[in-house]
Amino acid sequence: MAPSATPAAVLATGIADLQRLLTELQDVDLHELPGEAVVEALDGLEQVRRKTEALTARALATIEADGMWALDGARSMAAWYRARSGKHQASAAREIRRARAMRDHLPQTAAALAAGTISVDHAQAMVRLAADTDVRRDRLRDPDVGEAFLLQHAKRLDASDFTVAVQQWGLRADPDAADRAYREDGAREEFYLAETTDGFVPGGWLSKTSGKLLMTALAARTGTPSRTDKRTPAQRRANALVGLAQLALDSGTLRPGARIRPHLAVMVPFETLQRLVAACAPRHRPGCRPTVAHRGAAFGLNPGRGLDPDLAGLPGGDRPTGPAVLEADRGTRGCTCGAADPEAVIGADVDASAMGGVEPATYDDGSPLPPSLLARLACGSQMHRVVFGPDSEVLDLGREERLFSAAQTRAIIARDKRCQYPNCNAPPGEGEIHHSLYWWAQFGSTNLRLGILLCWFHHDYVHAHGISIERRSGAWTFKRRDGSTVGSAAG
Repeated sequence: MAPSATPAAVLATGIADLQRLLTELQDVDLHELPGEAVVEALDGLEQVRRKTEALTARALATIEADGMWALDGARSMAAWYRARSGKHQASAAREIRRARAMRDHLPQTAAALAAGTISVDHAQAMVRLAADTDVRRDRLRDPDVGEAFLLQHAKRLDASDFTVAVQQWGLRADPDAADRAYREDGAREEFYLAETTDGFVPGGWLSKTSGKLLMTALAARTGTPSRTDKRTPAQRRANALVGLAQLALDSGTLRPGARIRPHLAVMVPFETLQRLVAACAPRHRPGCRPTVAHRGAAFGLNPGRGLDPDLAGLPGGDRPTGPAVLEADRGTRGCTCGAADPEAVIGADVDASAMGGVEPATYDDGSPLPPSLLARLACGSQMHRVVFGPDSEVLDLGREERLFSAAQTRAIIARDKRCQYPNCNAPPGEGEIHHSLYWWAQFGSTNLRLGILLCWFHHDYVHAHGISIERRSGAWTFKRRDGSTVGSAAG
């Protein structure tokens, strides 16, 4: 390059050469290189990254100082940079703050970043924790314990450990600011759940203390996943958060009265409930969907009851009594479809085709529920009958009725002791009773042999994946829709 080249030409030519070299490097097949060469390349690229970040910070600080960004009519420097770079608004604002702080208060930090001796994360920790108050900025100029002192630690600590060190330095340099931040953090805490078309999106901000408390609780709820648990860490945390809410609500601590569920209102037309009962009939094997009479014969139950509203076992209806219930308790062997008759079958595979043409069940805001979700909610709910007249006036208001009585629930918990899904040891306080909606509706009071203790996660799981559960010789066997076995749990 000619000695008379202007700084603008030097900058433009250098950046063009850098872009050209990086483009050429993109064509190198790293898989053909020895591992040591790739590691060395990674170290070199980190140095390039640090130096380009330092140059970018200088460019941003210069543009902000001379006001060039305002020529395009942008409302702020961050908005201008976001539009020009395509970055997220938060990232653009953070880079500008870092560039300004290094220009005005952290010259040695800027030099260290340009030399590649510290990372951008180190520099960000200095900006956020050491240059955020007047007192701390004054202390940065101290020749003994100021900026140079902190950078010595930055060169030997990774960014995580260095951030803790700067926090401690900042607390000693300006303890009043630390107290103010603590009070402000508590006031700034917020949490929201934004409803979308198919769920909720959480967001907000928690203080360091509150965040650690929540993470500790989630870790305690999640525990060590089993080798068969295929969920991602994020999925396990989501299940743990919902589990904490269920645990708090079911415990009765927030609402006096043990295990009284708060209401999630779901409107289910009677015909839809009838269809759901029919669609939930347990399968003996894949493809087996026997008739009502066939099912009665197979399980020693009184055939021919059908779905007569007066005999369906629904709230307010007459429950069957006598031989039908006694036969249900005793059970028989043999099935005309050829499948060996287990002691009990609890199905969760909803025949969605049976729900066609009926008015869907809805939440109180009118959002419809898919059949499998409706079956899941009905499995752990109380039912409350409301009968309307032709002009929508209420003709009859039935009492609430649970599918399992408190005594039955205690008996099942005493028998199962923990979640019965294979390889799950969740205690009974974190679960609920899974049962067959079909047998309850058809044959009156729910039989204890047709209920099983599952944790909240696996209760959702068996409904979502249509897993049927059979009891043979005192052990539960879990089967997928294709008939394959998930595993067994001792009863």
